Amino acid sequence: MNDLRNFLLPNEPTCIVACSSARARFWQSPSRFGDWKSLAEMQDETATHAESEFASDRPGRSFDIVGKGRHAMSQSESAQDHQTLVFARQVADYLNDAIAESTVTNLVIIAAPGFLGYLRSELSDNALRAIVLAEPRNLSDLDEKEIRSYFE
Repeated sequence: MNDLRNFLLPNEPTCIVACSSARARFWQSPSRFGDWKSLAEMQDETATHAESEFASDRPGRSFDIVGKGRHAMSQSESAQDHQTLVFARQVADYLNDAIAESTVTNLVIIAAPGFLGYLRSELSDNALRAIVLAEPRNLSDLDEKEIRSYFE
């Protein structure tokens, strides 16, 4: 894991993102030591729900192809994982648009470790090339001052 205190923000427009599967916050820094401007905040209220709240019934049953056996059918992805992917797609869409519109030229992503993989899978090639730091840490619940202190 990188030490954020040794990382200098680029001296050009940069989008700093602190996110997890429940919350994402976006700031823009015009330069290395410039003031951060809050751009947006997203929340996924379903991220804290238990798996049983997504799917209340038991899995269906199926007959074996050969023989007389039956077994429960399982899903390849849980409903909670699916909701995390949907939220990652929303966050990625915001970042993809910011890069495409040249609002920012660099991305600094600080995301909860499990969420970072989902987010990377949804980013466009241009957005992936714009990443100057992708740090697997969950700082999404810290306030802006605390997050900014990691870069000073």
